[in-house]
Amino acid sequence: MLALTITAAVHIGVFGTFHPKVLDLRPAAGTVLMVQAQGKTQTLQGTQSLRITGPVYVSGAGGEPVRFSLAVPGVVRREYAGRLTVRKSGVELIPVVEMSRETAVASILDGEGAGALSLEARKAQAIVARSYLAAVRGRHEGFDFCDTTHCQALHGAPIAASSVARAVRDTREQVLVYKGSIVPAMYTANCGGRTKTPLDAGWMIGGYPYFPIACPRKGETAGHGIGLCQLGANDMAQHGATYTQILSRFFPQTTLESVAQHQPMFISDMGVHAAR
Repeated sequence: MLALTITAAVHIGVFGTFHPKVLDLRPAAGTVLMVQAQGKTQTLQGTQSLRITGPVYVSGAGGEPVRFSLAVPGVVRREYAGRLTVRKSGVELIPVVEMSRETAVASILDGEGAGALSLEARKAQAIVARSYLAAVRGRHEGFDFCDTTHCQALHGAPIAASSVARAVRDTREQVLVYKGSIVPAMYTANCGGRTKTPLDAGWMIGGYPYFPIACPRKGETAGHGIGLCQLGANDMAQHGATYTQILSRFFPQTTLESVAQHQPMFISDMGVHAAR
């Protein structure tokens, strides 16, 4: 299981596209949930579940992060690792999961389909996703990121034996740095043979210039075309390129450094989609 210590926590709003009015909460296997609501605390364990219709706060015993299952009944169910806060806005519930950055990266790789990529391409995407999380904050009112491609698609926390969890472990804490600042790195499904600059896409973004890069993946484009091309990275990996070579190709003039060595200059809202 991924480590549950909350370090460099990020706050992810989940299930927003479903506009839930009711949520179903269950403990993951072997966990005990502490649920605080209306000034009272109750525990959930084993096969117990709770129907949520108003504000709650969920953690493990002692307030530590924990694995739990959350669902919009009859629509979607996912397992997360962290702490859960649910607030109410009108008739809708706003569930927000506080999780460690590394857990978020693994969940994003799972949500963005990186499991289908070669290992070195998965590692490259892990670093790109982590860089974005480290450089950007507050894209939504009340939380940092959503779980859609408006920010980065995020599914539940994968198991430790998964291919995406391995890619995260192998690149732990590594981020892209340009002129001393962490790059708010973006990626796209298929650039069609050449990546775009933000200006090409009609975006005004400061910081990293996003050079147009020739890519081995040709064909019909899919996505905004800026930053790492997922299929191009996979082609490079299948021909023997390492993740460092892939990142050097798509993000020239950057270096790979530990996120702990930098104080990110947070960008509150880039006004663009990070992924796809």
